[in-house]
Amino acid sequence: MLAQRSHEVARPVAFKPRRRRRANLLHTLTHNRMACVLMLAAAVSFLLSVYVSAYARATENGYQRTGLLSHLRQVRLENESLRVQLEELRQPGEIAAFAARTGMEQGKRMAFLRPVKQPHVAQNTEHADIR
Repeated sequence: MLAQRSHEVARPVAFKPRRRRRANLLHTLTHNRMACVLMLAAAVSFLLSVYVSAYARATENGYQRTGLLSHLRQVRLENESLRVQLEELRQPGEIAAFAARTGMEQGKRMAFLRPVKQPHVAQNTEHADIR
């Protein structure tokens, strides 16, 4: 150290603390053009990928819906044709023709059957009155 004069008091030297610069994203984006361009490109790329994936999903759902509607139309047409066939087969003339082809004869005496009590799912089938 330097020699002190007798009337001077030794005191510590006060240095102004240097402000340590930290990486500040906002500061970098506003002052560095390359960082701004890169960040903008990244944001556009992200938004574009989100848009493309949403558009692909919507297109896929549209194709599925179209396929299901086509299948529904086919099933409805088939159902309608089966209903028409059923109505044709319910005609008394058709029933009589079927009975004649299979060798059935009309009964001479009427008989009525008494319905049998059917067990419910929760009932015990070992019970005597159900057998």
